[in-house]
Amino acid sequence: MKKFLSTLFCTALAALTAVFFAACNDGNSPELVTLKAVPSAAEVIASDDVDYFVVPEPAASVRVKATAGSDNKLNLVGDLQELYGGDNGYPQAVIVAKKSILGSETEKFVNALNASIDWVKDDSTEISDIVTAVKNHLPDGTTPTFSDKNLNGQVISHCGINFTGAAEGKEEVKTFLTALKSVQQDVNDEPSDAFFLQSYPEESNMPAEISVFAPDGAPALVLAGLMSGAVETTQVAQTINYNIVRAEEIGVHVNGQNPDADICILPVNVAAKSLGSGEKYVMLGTVTHGNLYILSAKFDKSITKDNIAELKGKTVGVVNLAAVPGLTFKLILNKYGIEYSDGTQS
Repeated sequence: MKKFLSTLFCTALAALTAVFFAACNDGNSPELVTLKAVPSAAEVIASDDVDYFVVPEPAASVRVKATAGSDNKLNLVGDLQELYGGDNGYPQAVIVAKKSILGSETEKFVNALNASIDWVKDDSTEISDIVTAVKNHLPDGTTPTFSDKNLNGQVISHCGINFTGAAEGKEEVKTFLTALKSVQQDVNDEPSDAFFLQSYPEESNMPAEISVFAPDGAPALVLAGLMSGAVETTQVAQTINYNIVRAEEIGVHVNGQNPDADICILPVNVAAKSLGSGEKYVMLGTVTHGNLYILSAKFDKSITKDNIAELKGKTVGVVNLAAVPGLTFKLILNKYGIEYSDGTQS
């Protein structure tokens, strides 16, 4: 009889234990951040199953403004650049050029690029001129990321546009790429030293006509002064064709036997993986230092390095989870010792 009662007790205890753990696992673990892929910034909306979002600028500010005054208003509550640390945050987009065109004109192009960035950041520059410059170089039928209504000086500052030459920024880029490997082993092959331009050749190798490509969003702002005609480029080439394309398409313009981009802005990991040998293209410099922000419709408390642990047990939707935004967010969670799940762990 005692043996029977003991068996019955153990069976009941096992059943209760199973129910308990099922209840505990119904939802997010209180110690994990659950990451969820968000296909596009347009899908960053108030949701019962998402607590926070990681979104690049200028799309982040577009979503905040679009929801202002509604019951489901999105708040900007965190800055990944500050969480990452360092003077400038992390290097996000770089500009590359074909080795075959390198020469004195390439240096003049970089000088014009710096002038373009200054023009975009200048408070006296009309926002409509910036928007028009980008819009006029998008494919027909494409809606630009930003407009006169949602682009302003604060958004531009959030985009982190700034030029750092390849020689100066080499170690920063290598350090960031090495760090990214800790969250995704195949994120890149380490770029060779030949990939980083050390100096401009004195000879002239620039063809009469060149094509420049950049993804829509913050990288497009870098070229706005050039595309608008506000910055002079006649000493660079007779004709410069500017092309602003969707972010997911940018890689095709530097790959293949005869890539059509003479100069191109790319995410740093894409550039390193595709072009890191330095055989066809070299990196001229970094053009954006981070532009990722945390949004929430549920919470308005700022997420800082001191309270980032509050993300534990929450679901965070990330635009481009498999690319730089997602990898950078994972890297930051690792930095602060916060575990996460994105559905890929075994």
